[in-house]
Amino acid sequence: VMMRDAEKSLSKTPGPIRDETHKIHPGFDFSWVVPVNKRFGFTLSGGYSSQYTMQDFVSNTWRGAGNATSAPTLVGGVITNPGALPDTTPDKPYLTNYAVRDGTKLTNRDSLGATLDFKLTRYDMLSFGLQYAYFGAEFNNRTLTFNINRVLPGHFDSRTTNGDAGQGTMSVNNGARQKTGTTYMPTAVWRHNGPVWKLDAGASFSHSSNHYRDIDKGYFQSATTSRTNLTIAFSDIFYLRPRGISVKDSTGAPVDPYSLTSYLLNTANSDTLESSDVQRGARANAARDFRVLGHPFIVKVGVEMRESIRDIRGTNPSYTFVGQDKVAPNFAATSAAIRASDDNAGVVLDEIFSQRNGPWGFPKIQYVSNYKYWELYKANPDSFTTNLDTNYRNAVNRSKFASEVLSSAYWRTDTAFFSGRLKLVGGVRAEQTNVVAQGFLNDITLNYARDSAGKIVQARDAAGNLLFTGTGVNRVIVPVLIQPTTIPNPAGGAALSNALAVSKLTLVDRGQHTNKEYLRFFPSLNASFNITDSLIARGAVYRSVGRPDFGQYANGLTLPDTDLIPSPTANRISVNNPGIKAWSANTSKIRFEYYFQKVGQVSIGAYRRDYRNLFGSTVFQATPEFLAYYDLDEATYGPFYVATNYNVAGLVRMEGTEFDYKQALTFLPQWARGVQVFANMSAQRAVGDSTASFATYQPRIYNWGVSLSRPKYNLRMNWNYRGKRRTTAFAASPRSIEPSTFNYQSKRLYIDLSGDYSLTRNLGIYAGMRNLNDATEDTARYGPNTPKHARLLSREDFGSLWTIGLRGTF
Repeated sequence: VMMRDAEKSLSKTPGPIRDETHKIHPGFDFSWVVPVNKRFGFTLSGGYSSQYTMQDFVSNTWRGAGNATSAPTLVGGVITNPGALPDTTPDKPYLTNYAVRDGTKLTNRDSLGATLDFKLTRYDMLSFGLQYAYFGAEFNNRTLTFNINRVLPGHFDSRTTNGDAGQGTMSVNNGARQKTGTTYMPTAVWRHNGPVWKLDAGASFSHSSNHYRDIDKGYFQSATTSRTNLTIAFSDIFYLRPRGISVKDSTGAPVDPYSLTSYLLNTANSDTLESSDVQRGARANAARDFRVLGHPFIVKVGVEMRESIRDIRGTNPSYTFVGQDKVAPNFAATSAAIRASDDNAGVVLDEIFSQRNGPWGFPKIQYVSNYKYWELYKANPDSFTTNLDTNYRNAVNRSKFASEVLSSAYWRTDTAFFSGRLKLVGGVRAEQTNVVAQGFLNDITLNYARDSAGKIVQARDAAGNLLFTGTGVNRVIVPVLIQPTTIPNPAGGAALSNALAVSKLTLVDRGQHTNKEYLRFFPSLNASFNITDSLIARGAVYRSVGRPDFGQYANGLTLPDTDLIPSPTANRISVNNPGIKAWSANTSKIRFEYYFQKVGQVSIGAYRRDYRNLFGSTVFQATPEFLAYYDLDEATYGPFYVATNYNVAGLVRMEGTEFDYKQALTFLPQWARGVQVFANMSAQRAVGDSTASFATYQPRIYNWGVSLSRPKYNLRMNWNYRGKRRTTAFAASPRSIEPSTFNYQSKRLYIDLSGDYSLTRNLGIYAGMRNLNDATEDTARYGPNTPKHARLLSREDFGSLWTIGLRGTF
């Protein structure tokens, strides 16, 4: 049985889907090993789990603490307008935006596996396996947001913000989605364990799918309600939230931000995605023992081929609610007009979910039912508008395909010297990488009419004169368009947009093709030396690689308008660089391990890893080599700039140390025997990281724990501590942001407690609590003089996961 400590009711409660659900769920897993006879055996295994997760979230926007203020208007050196968000000093930031989210998720997992093992001969075994897994999740996140968009000078301090009259907005947004996916993987392996040769060969195939669904399940993915022309004030602000929030309309009448009738329906979206990943591979290895001058040598060689294929398609249509009167909602109306409007959000109230108490001390908040909103659309489609061109472009931009083939071979030698005290393992692996990818092609010139020779047909006026735009060096031709940008309105009046027809010509689904290949060698050497029977020194040097992900090759290509002047900031080629090299890293490690006889060990180690060719962003003049990757004509596109990424010159070094300790405390009195303790620590730092490639690395991690073992029971308690981590830096130039202002991942301490008790020889009970202390995931943003209560940027709470069950062996 699994549950969260914040939802311990045995009855059904609201969330995460339309109806009330149980938050405490049963589960099981099993494995069955069957040796049928001396030559054949099989195994079966499976499991099921269902887990509810809370995802409560808050975020703060503090002006002067990582968020800039507004520039004033100057006339003759005199400030005539202080700006919507006036300047402040770093020690007096003020809160302008606040959001609170009630997040819920229900996750289901199923798995099934089987193996068949055949002993063909004394030395040969053939094994077949099949693994299947299913994942399903229902997400439902609902967010209430307050925005103070204008503040007058003197109307704020770090504990209070009084927004300017009529300048505030608020909204209630829903995000609901279903994610499902399956994975199946058959494998076959042959092993030969002979007296001379050790051989093995295998083949595998796996297929996994991901499906994000919404409207075909009966609900919109997102729903937005809004309200403007409000006067919003925050008071009694502490680190987590304002204790007081005041909202008034344009007449000065109070507005209830927690009632859905205070809002108007705005937009709704569907966000579907279908993706599949295929992995297939084959390998073969051979090993043989030798003795050279009395020293043992083991030589191993092998080959392998792996192919990874990813295929993604999706849609993201958006719908805007205009109601029965076909008039866009007036979000600035008074409260009385809002309640009387045919766009009032109260018609799609989620009566069930709205019964939940709000997180972080908020009262009950009324939310939209995404199910009712979709049903409203089906019943009244004329009450919504949608942009078919935007919907088409979103679908094409999501369509991606990539295939990566890795062909590799390796050689490895194991040997030992000094009566086995010195052991060496060395070798080299060669990998050939071949990538084929497809993404969207956005080329505006595909809408230009061309003659039989392929030249652009130039437009003429009524007198037959060629048409141009601009003057001087900016003078360019006016082409004849295949599809005009507007078409006549059959009903008369203003012309209609023809954007969809233009997009279907200029935005081509998977029209960009990329081919990439490269060869890399990875040498390595590992050594261990028994200094004494209890003390071992270990060392290693090796090379590793970081390949660009599939998005690097399949994210699409946007080409410029060739009849406009090239620009490094606007009219340019935009693409991820398919010619980018995989980064490489050379690592050296050393470690000393000391073993307490039969009761534990202590070790300390250090490493240094040097990275080259890390990824950065740049804008440069197109080169023949770059254009050749896309088969682009150099004469046409050579004058244009390219916005892409590149390999950064120079070296980035990561250095780290590690310490591990584990010991059974056998020296304790008899009544305290069975106690074991462990601790490990790691520290690392990046040097020369000018591109912030490692901005999110964790500099300090500490783990420690204690366990108690008895014949009938055992208990374990673990602590995991992650130190504060500095991430993004903010320049001092943005208004009211002082130097040395950074984003931080706050320190976190997680405590896990588990134990089990034997009822009989074959049956026992067990229990566990993950994140026993309800540690939250916090981010912060501040400078040297930011007050402590104004540093929290966001907080997310997942609660503690409790598991209770029975375990048996038969």
